Amino acid sequence: MAVIQWIIHNLPSLIAVCVAFGFIITIHELGHFIMARRVGIRCPRFCLGFGPRLFSFDYHGTEFSICLLPLGGYVMMLGEDPENDEEQTEFKMVSKYLPESALPGTPEELASALEKVAQDEPEKVPEGEKAAFKSVLEHVRYLPKRVYTTMRELEGNFNDKSVWARIAVVLGGVTMNFISALIMFWIIGACYGMAELSPSSLPIVMKVFDNSPAATAGLKYGDKIDSIDNHPVVSGVDMVRLIGMYPAKSVPMEITRGQEKVTLNIVPNLTMAGVNFKAAKDGGVEVVSLTPFGTDDPTTQLKEGDVITAVNGSPVANLAAMESALAKVSKVDPAKAGNLDKIKVEFTLKDKRKLYMEMFAPEFAPVGKIGIMPAQVTEFKFNNTTTNEVQSVTEGSIAAKEGFLAGDYIFLVNGARVDNQETFYELIGKLSQGTEPLVFDILRGSEHVRLQVNDKLSDASQFGLAFQPITFGTTFKQSFVLIGRLIIAPVIIVKQMVDKVLSPELVKSSMSGPLGIMQMIFELSNDGLGKFLYIVALINAAVGAFNVIPFPALDGARCLVLLIGGIRGKEIDPAKEAWVHQIGLYLLLGLVILVTYVDIMRLWAGVPLTH
Repeated sequence: MAVIQWIIHNLPSLIAVCVAFGFIITIHELGHFIMARRVGIRCPRFCLGFGPRLFSFDYHGTEFSICLLPLGGYVMMLGEDPENDEEQTEFKMVSKYLPESALPGTPEELASALEKVAQDEPEKVPEGEKAAFKSVLEHVRYLPKRVYTTMRELEGNFNDKSVWARIAVVLGGVTMNFISALIMFWIIGACYGMAELSPSSLPIVMKVFDNSPAATAGLKYGDKIDSIDNHPVVSGVDMVRLIGMYPAKSVPMEITRGQEKVTLNIVPNLTMAGVNFKAAKDGGVEVVSLTPFGTDDPTTQLKEGDVITAVNGSPVANLAAMESALAKVSKVDPAKAGNLDKIKVEFTLKDKRKLYMEMFAPEFAPVGKIGIMPAQVTEFKFNNTTTNEVQSVTEGSIAAKEGFLAGDYIFLVNGARVDNQETFYELIGKLSQGTEPLVFDILRGSEHVRLQVNDKLSDASQFGLAFQPITFGTTFKQSFVLIGRLIIAPVIIVKQMVDKVLSPELVKSSMSGPLGIMQMIFELSNDGLGKFLYIVALINAAVGAFNVIPFPALDGARCLVLLIGGIRGKEIDPAKEAWVHQIGLYLLLGLVILVTYVDIMRLWAGVPLTH
């Protein structure tokens, strides 16, 4: 009964999920279908979904079908799949009904000749072949308008078309994905503004690393951290910040585990710029692991297992001394270092070797880490005011004096995120009341720049920056940028993993399969039409970007095979190509099973994907 009530209560969201999946699949397959018909390839069937057929109809020589499970679809093209060639014999019947003498001719002329044959020689079309004859007639009637000279041209076999025509057909699906996504982005931009998606996290444990302080204390997958040292935790940012305040110090944590409340005492490791330390057995501090997220120089000379005995000549016999030494380094006056120039710190190892790390002083600040991965979510909102790009700098202003330039993207002020001009001036006004200087993280071209302002402002508008307003032109350009990022995302992810800037665990926890995508659509379907349409457009573009990857069984690989065959003047054996694509399909199914398992575990823990 509870399940039925849940279904009834969430029926609109469930319908929204089905509509979204059906739309994305239809758009992709429609791209293949339209391009195939444009080049004269016969498409006997167009099917959406799998499983039992709900209904079907014939139109222009193609049977269109809708099936029960909206999790895929396909376009049957004559001759495309060599393994099913014999099954498609029923469709290779043009020459059976049309005499060779009817050639050459246009589609209209050849269709008239077919109808004349059916009238004058009814024995050629017996009762059992009426449907097949009608399908042939419709196929011929709606061929591209030109003169046909051979039966092979009329038959519409995929493999009889030129390499370029087949490449166009293969890429038709992703092209339609991108075009429809662009149109949706433009409409949404005009109605709601520019969407902002940013990674965020929740105080829910999605991974406990082996031999970590969290594992030692008994923290488990799905645990929700409610408070740390009696400080309430409402977000993943709160959780990380509070844990970071207790490096090498025992701290009590209130945990919700299912229906149970648990208190654990955990001693965080000491971490500095992504390098994790623990107390060494024989004195000193040992490097546990290197996870240099966010550092400007992730290739530190330190290695796992190194034992540090001194920092800048000051002995460090334990973690407390290490924390004190690093805290001293991190509080170096940046003004004395030259407006936040990098500083070099010397580490003395147990074997008397000396190693150095060079980075901004604040990055040497010691923080606590307990060895968990919080639940990853996507923060979603629309912005219709300004971007975080500097449009102009007022001459003679504080910003001009400190080196801000038009075109700068300001992402952080003292670690707080900047979305637009409104949040920027709000942060400036709030932070100017404190004693700390203002530290800005900026993207200038492809370079990360950090600037500092020591002036105190009574009025934030005195700062002297104007930000780029959001217009339809902005959203228009951003749509192309977004699709470009989706296309190159796999390359960037692989490069980051090779460079050890991105861990496989983080990639796995951030991935979503069909179940995760359904969850995301489900969550946003109740959060306004704009967000629902945007996520559908985003997934639509992502499907196109995924299919472009030259991996066996995907459109990108099929296109590559055709291109190689065209260049070498000899096509690759269809049977071998089919074998390679079959292996690729099995690997993709294995990946789907893996990410579906992750999705199920996330759902079981009650973790949303968006907020």
